[in-house]
Amino acid sequence: MRAAWLLFFMLLGAPVAAESLSLKVMTDLWPPFRMLDDKGKLYGLDIDLLHEIEQRSGYRLVVQRAPWARGLAALQSGRADMMSGLAKTPARERYINYLEPAYFACAPRIYMTPEFAPLLTDYTQLAGLRIGYVLDSAYFEPFDSDKSLSKVAVSSESQLLGMLARGRIQAFVGTDCQVDYELRDPQKAKAIAKAAYKPASHVRLYLGFSRQGDHVAAIRRVTEVLQQLLTEGWIQQRAEHYGLEKTGLVEYSAP
Repeated sequence: MRAAWLLFFMLLGAPVAAESLSLKVMTDLWPPFRMLDDKGKLYGLDIDLLHEIEQRSGYRLVVQRAPWARGLAALQSGRADMMSGLAKTPARERYINYLEPAYFACAPRIYMTPEFAPLLTDYTQLAGLRIGYVLDSAYFEPFDSDKSLSKVAVSSESQLLGMLARGRIQAFVGTDCQVDYELRDPQKAKAIAKAAYKPASHVRLYLGFSRQGDHVAAIRRVTEVLQQLLTEGWIQQRAEHYGLEKTGLVEYSAP
């Protein structure tokens, strides 16, 4: 009996293995980073990245799909632990702990119908146009904070392509790594083109944790794994698998 009690207290004091810990990850569709296959299963660069982090870190990552704005709200309230594909903004940094370094970078671009795209050569020409964008997304300044423009908010970038083709908007702002992937479809490429105007900025993509709750150990371990993957060239290989250009990859040298 005494031996049984001794074993009981030893088990109470034993450390809990990282493999038993779960992290709730919010995500939304954003090809080619996050997509659905014919069976409704998520796949893409971000999904591959999360799976590899799960394998190497010992943490179980439970991915839940929701509209982008709802995912951010869950991170802010602490109802979720983590997100991928996050652009960094001062407002988000108040509730998101970003993991360094960024793992990818995209360029914001304006998209229009082919007949008008070559004519838009300056930011000021956006005035008077109905411009679509994804709610709570970060693209570039001054667009993000420009209240003088006529903006139409939607929940996903895929909606914007259809809205432009149907004439509901005259332009939309998107990221080249996502929209250009969609434009590999010949039918979509006939209806949509990049405007001549090119914002002089890039959107770096990060993994991020909610500042609510105790994530110190998870942040440390996931950061270690992320740095390993960048050093090994693992992310570059997976990006190329999905047809993403090397120019979007963030250069990283191990400390």
